[in-house]
Amino acid sequence: VIAPVVLMTLLVGRLRYVFDDPLFRVAALFLFYAAFSTFLIGLGPMSGHLRALRWTVELSFFLLALWMWMPKVVEAPGWWGRFLLALTSAAGLLAIIKFLIFEQDQARLSGLGGLHNPIHTGSVLLTLLVLGSLLLKLDQAQRRRFFDRSLLILTVAVVACVIFLSKSRGPMLAMAVYGVYAFSFETRLRHYVVRAALLALVLVVAFAMVAGEWPLQRYIEGLISRGSSYRLDLWWGYLAYPPDSWLLGFGLGTEKWYVPAFEQYWVPNGIPAGHPHSMLIGTLVETGLVGLGFLCTLAGLVLFNIWRCPSSRNIKLSLLGVLILVFLLGLTSGQGVIYSVKTHWLTIWVPVLFVWFWLKKQALETPQTK
Repeated sequence: VIAPVVLMTLLVGRLRYVFDDPLFRVAALFLFYAAFSTFLIGLGPMSGHLRALRWTVELSFFLLALWMWMPKVVEAPGWWGRFLLALTSAAGLLAIIKFLIFEQDQARLSGLGGLHNPIHTGSVLLTLLVLGSLLLKLDQAQRRRFFDRSLLILTVAVVACVIFLSKSRGPMLAMAVYGVYAFSFETRLRHYVVRAALLALVLVVAFAMVAGEWPLQRYIEGLISRGSSYRLDLWWGYLAYPPDSWLLGFGLGTEKWYVPAFEQYWVPNGIPAGHPHSMLIGTLVETGLVGLGFLCTLAGLVLFNIWRCPSSRNIKLSLLGVLILVFLLGLTSGQGVIYSVKTHWLTIWVPVLFVWFWLKKQALETPQTK
């Protein structure tokens, strides 16, 4: 659906502004490098390289679609904020109902559809919560204050329950760190968040009792018993058995069977290798220092524009908080930033581009001094 719409929009010339955007130019160069370098240095059969090329094409269409959509979002922050919060609440409640009623034999909660992975469930819903609440904060009109605050409290409570019942430690850590960060400078919504936290605590205890995860000691022991979930062993395997060139990496989308660490370290030690489980390490090992440089350039562009943004200190810190959340969620999850269509894109590209487009909107609305 997305590809034909984007192609038609390109043909009629309504996306010309995209190619003048510095962030899009860097992203396009990153995709071009990743797609074609894998044919030169990538391990494995040709089918793997063609698959990597397909990933870059998919992501190109997705990014163009975001460049079409994001201007609409920043022009109507209140409407989109309510939409995202309502969508997040509904998705979270459905996941809780499914877990408590239909999946009593499952140890961890997961969502519906694309949110079938417990880690992605918590990560995506937390990201949408943060974006939705920030959009309401950026809404100048604020016509429905009571409704907005009630919806925010409900969504915070639901997302907290989902994250705790999913037992995903990465989203838990991200939620805790982001919460402390937001509390450090956000004063107006502090008492609403406190109410939501209290409500979430009551709901978590109730749901935990129904799911048989109470007392608390049993829950904590379950989290600790999983250790590092082999992540440290995965990362050490990549570092101990590196690619021929750290500059270029193994090649985008190289399957685990063709990585030297698979036969020499992971299999002998019984480590269930899959993908890097880290956005940063995945980018480094697949696309090398060059790819990591592109990723840092993208982040640097956004950070620089936050710094020079004419908005208040509070807004700047809120926008910075979105990037911090993206970093925290990608620290121990994901394969990189370039791969096939997945819900995990919602925790990387969508929040970053939202921040970017809000910064562009503020720059256009600010009178330029001579």
